[in-house]
Amino acid sequence: MFLTFLWQLGIILVASRLMGRLFARLGQPQVVGEMVAGIVLGPSVFGLLAPGTWAAVFPLASLTYLHILSQVGVVLFLFLIGVDLDPRLLQKQGRAAIGIGALSILLPFALGAALTGYLYPRLFGDPPAMQLATVSLFIGAAMSVTAFPVLARILTERNLHRTSVGALAIVCAAMNDVIAWCMLAFVVAICRASGLHSAGLTAILATGYVLIMFWVGRPLMGRLEAYYKLRGRLSQGAFGLVMLLIVASALATEAIGIHALFGAFIVGVIMPKGSAFVRDLTERLEDITVVFLLPIFFAFAGLQTQIGLLSSGRLWIDTALIVLAACAGKIGGASIAARVCGLSWRESSAIGILMNTRGLMELVILNIGRELGVISDVVFAMMVIMALVTTALTTPVLSWVYPDRLFRERPVVVPTADRPWSLLVSIARPDSATGLLRLGWQIAGSAGKLIALHLKPAVDRDAYRSAADREDEEEDSAVAPLAAAANEAGIELEPLSLVTTDVATDIVGVAAARQADFLLMGFHRPIFGQTLLGGTVHKVMSRAACDIGVFVDRGFTTAGRVLVPFLGGTHDRLALELARRLARSAGAVVTVLHVTPRTRRNAPPLGAHGAVDKVFADPTQPTPVTFRMVEDDSPIDAVIREAASHDLVLIGVAEKWGLESHVFGWKAERIAADCPCSMLIVRKGSVDAS
Repeated sequence: MFLTFLWQLGIILVASRLMGRLFARLGQPQVVGEMVAGIVLGPSVFGLLAPGTWAAVFPLASLTYLHILSQVGVVLFLFLIGVDLDPRLLQKQGRAAIGIGALSILLPFALGAALTGYLYPRLFGDPPAMQLATVSLFIGAAMSVTAFPVLARILTERNLHRTSVGALAIVCAAMNDVIAWCMLAFVVAICRASGLHSAGLTAILATGYVLIMFWVGRPLMGRLEAYYKLRGRLSQGAFGLVMLLIVASALATEAIGIHALFGAFIVGVIMPKGSAFVRDLTERLEDITVVFLLPIFFAFAGLQTQIGLLSSGRLWIDTALIVLAACAGKIGGASIAARVCGLSWRESSAIGILMNTRGLMELVILNIGRELGVISDVVFAMMVIMALVTTALTTPVLSWVYPDRLFRERPVVVPTADRPWSLLVSIARPDSATGLLRLGWQIAGSAGKLIALHLKPAVDRDAYRSAADREDEEEDSAVAPLAAAANEAGIELEPLSLVTTDVATDIVGVAAARQADFLLMGFHRPIFGQTLLGGTVHKVMSRAACDIGVFVDRGFTTAGRVLVPFLGGTHDRLALELARRLARSAGAVVTVLHVTPRTRRNAPPLGAHGAVDKVFADPTQPTPVTFRMVEDDSPIDAVIREAASHDLVLIGVAEKWGLESHVFGWKAERIAADCPCSMLIVRKGSVDAS
């Protein structure tokens, strides 16, 4: 049985990661793919296509282990959700958040309860747990929830989390979840109570427990935070104490009658907010919970989802009614409230669409209802479909209603004659920033404009941390010190920090939006292959319309002596133009090296010499340049020898140099690998690039 369990874990993790990546590439939150992966592994797809294999991989007797492990994951996840709910969010938004949050719960709750009255005679039996009042309350609560983590991820990926709409949506979702979970706790208490007296006792005990956690547990967490500051790290003892408190709280709320998940949630709520102690704690928990345990929960939920039970057109119509009521309640309630609070219809609609995201939180609630016997397997399948549809609709509908152009800064179109020459520096890693910015400064000069772009990968927690903790934060740490240094040097620098899920696309997009004349970036060694001009660099080179330079930094400080290997191609001419800029702005001494094979000893170099004279000839601004011709059957060896006495090699992309942009390159560029000094590989942009 244990071997079967290990096989199950492996299959679940592979399917979860693959489907998550696939849906992420389709522009959907990764959690949608993970939810779909769970359904695919269940009887609805895998069990339907290969029933014998499915029964062997997921025998009924083994599901108990998956269930237990999935519940552990949900307990830890609810703790993390509680940690991320910060009262300061509500203080910053005030009346608007209260109004939007309240109506975005009341309207879907009312529609869910009303729809239950219509569906009840056909979809629900009459066991004790399926009384009309109980079912109506549960469906209403399930309709009211918003997936706070998924909403935060969508905002972060679209760089909406720093806008007024994004900040307001985060606050409303946080308040929404608190109220929805309180409502669900009330429903669970009613379902488990044996009578009015029992329900009243459960309510009193639950209220008393929450007060005790705030009066006793919260100061205890403050002491733990002080201990963390004293030690300077999260000790195993402190971590173990928090885990013990989560387990004890889950046991307490289960004994009270409001489900173990609420105990973990309450412990998260009482944790100190925005502190290094909590960030260290959650970072330890988050990866194992999100990457390992939650996919097991999705798989177990998928194993319980039998879409085949929707075997008639009438049942699919009922499913459509559930989806329609869920969307109308959330989008309508939040949009109307936001409009009343003074937002435009477009902004109000955007908030309503965001609040309609349900995702994982809906699955957690549905599994609670199924365990309690409040909903049948048919209704469970319908509600799972509703959770998937409402979550999957969020990103495409939001992009249509509230496109990027409305919240991204639009460039001011300046006549070409008056617009300063601009250079965009793309910084992937803070440790590469100094060399890139130093070279960028020397190329742009005091008359040029420098833009420093730092793209950060999308991280779920950035959204709600930024709303509570980062409003007054200075510019991104990778570009802020460089901005100060640029100001001292008298160079105009525009620092820009964005969250990205597609680095190449966003670099090209920012270069176009800022009308950059030249794009400077560091090389990115691809995971597969050897070439410096592969992977992200290749994508940027093939899409960007502006000129591009890829910098190989070997301790670059100043472009005092610059070597330009010249063959006469388009990209070589760009190298000459950049060398002229370095000569004028940084005082560089430029040497142009024209290499010819010995077999062409008598071939005149007049074409190359003339091209150099044309670029550097300016009586008003003379620049020191030396033209040298070298005979060598190996141009690469000649350049490497000459580079030893220079600070920078400026070289155009050319097959003769072994420098070409490829998706995958299995042969390293020897000239870049063996060059003893720093190198800038340049490529002329194309107006046909998309």
